[in-house]
Amino acid sequence: MTLNSASEIAQAEREVVQEQQLKEKIVNEEFKIWKKTVPLLYDTIHTHALDFPSLSVKWLPKYEWSDDKSKIIVKFLYGSNSSQHSQDYLKLGSVELPSTLSEDFSKQNPTSSKLAIPSRGVSTTNFKVESTWKHNGEVNKLEVSPNSENVITFDSEGIVHLYNLVNGSKDSIDFKYHKLEGYALQWLNDIEFLSGSNDSQIALWDVSKPSTPMQSYKSHNAVINDLTLNSSHKSIFGSCSDDYTVQIHDLRSPAADSVAINLETKHIQNAMKFHQDIPTLLATGGRDNVINLYDLRNPTTPFRKLFGHDDSIAGLKWDSVCNPNKLTSWSLDKRVLIWDLDSLDEEFIYPTDVPENGKKNKNSRTTDPCLKFISGGHTNRINEVDIHPTLDGLHITCGDDSLLEIWKPKTIIPEEEEEEEEEEEEEEEEEVEEEEEEEDEKKNDMEVDQEK
Repeated sequence: MTLNSASEIAQAEREVVQEQQLKEKIVNEEFKIWKKTVPLLYDTIHTHALDFPSLSVKWLPKYEWSDDKSKIIVKFLYGSNSSQHSQDYLKLGSVELPSTLSEDFSKQNPTSSKLAIPSRGVSTTNFKVESTWKHNGEVNKLEVSPNSENVITFDSEGIVHLYNLVNGSKDSIDFKYHKLEGYALQWLNDIEFLSGSNDSQIALWDVSKPSTPMQSYKSHNAVINDLTLNSSHKSIFGSCSDDYTVQIHDLRSPAADSVAINLETKHIQNAMKFHQDIPTLLATGGRDNVINLYDLRNPTTPFRKLFGHDDSIAGLKWDSVCNPNKLTSWSLDKRVLIWDLDSLDEEFIYPTDVPENGKKNKNSRTTDPCLKFISGGHTNRINEVDIHPTLDGLHITCGDDSLLEIWKPKTIIPEEEEEEEEEEEEEEEEEVEEEEEEEDEKKNDMEVDQEK
């Protein structure tokens, strides 16, 4: 090696280090700005630093009241990823939150008005670990059964573990089939679930028969990234893979390799979710930073794309209970975005679309009208987001920065919009009255003319 080449290598290494330091500085500055704006963005927010990052997190639907009714205790499941430095666990955590977040607040506190309590900063108190279960390596993914009695997890060796949350047992039932680790799990009902692994296979399981899957699906030829159930037609499920396909399967089909719908995409799709009420509506998110909305009655191309993320989409979640038309997405850009599909009809020109004259209209919107909220409380990639099934708008997130955050976006009462609507209605009524008066005058004039 010549001296010249050695100096060039050293210079290149210094440039890489400087670039990394600059990125870290930008991230830290953005986080400081976010902390200052917390009271303006959230009704409530809680942040806790875990010992190790969590790759997955899920709410439990029930919550409890404190003795004085001023707090509610919410519970959630999360896992650890110690990178084999220590024993990993599945954990049940809890946090106390303001009771005003509950829809039952007025019933429990009849003398109080239901007003959201704004945050005065980031709360880091009241976090408790209620229970732990030893886990074989990191918890890649976890899913809670519909009746909340069982939880399934995927480990780094491709084994699915089932833990019972009711009987107090610390032992797990193991489902061994996959040859590689996996990150895709989906309950079909309280006794059946699907698992998708990096070995490109999908397995259908019965919780009472852990020795072998009921069925295996081998239509993909690369890593399985996500699975989703069609809530309206529970024999239909979807899968997306690194093989550039999104596939729709029918459990009633006798052939395991048959695919009802096969969508070939230009970019790998990392996440997908069926809408809970509209069986033909499917959302996918991929490595082109874009969310695609498909109508499966005409699935050749998405009928709408959502632009807002600056890096690969990592996950999608519909707010299925409280706000069915709201979609939450998270990405490698360390951001959580909330979209409202009620704004789909508003005019919006895709940033990728260039007019024939090459010039964009100055009056065209640059921000997607469906984008309603951005949360930037993480300093590293976000691994998962979950929306509470009974508390309106309450989110929980976990990331590679070891942070676990619980938050609800600021409740904004649209007083101005209501006032504007009232003014418009009054103006319309006045116009109608004026038109009626003019018509009456014309009739009177005609009658006078006829008499003459």
